[in-house]
Amino acid sequence: MSQQVQIKPQAEFPLLKEYSQYFDITPRTIFAWNNAIYTNYALPNDLLIHERTHLEQQKREGLEHWVKNYLKDPKYRLRQEIEAYKHQLSTVRDRELRNKIRLESIDNLCSSLYGNIITREKAQLIFKVK
Repeated sequence: MSQQVQIKPQAEFPLLKEYSQYFDITPRTIFAWNNAIYTNYALPNDLLIHERTHLEQQKREGLEHWVKNYLKDPKYRLRQEIEAYKHQLSTVRDRELRNKIRLESIDNLCSSLYGNIITREKAQLIFKVK
């Protein structure tokens, strides 16, 4: 990305109240919005890449369009997350770490973090885990 991404505290995320209507938000929840990443913790490089992918999606599709569809359309949200997780995984060279992140990705996609948008079996097929 050409523009510098800002890292800000989660509490400063302007859409926190709106997102909390759709998702179980915890202090560990990370948000990417409008060229900023909102987090309470330092993020490893692979997770920064995941969040930067969302920022790129927002630029590509338009911020308002992305947010509206991400919140209200589980199929859209799933497509966005699959793209971000695959990009994240593609940057991890350590095989053991990549497999750990792959399993975490599956767990996350099947959880309330994203509104239970996919079954574990389908997520395992997408990320090629048997």
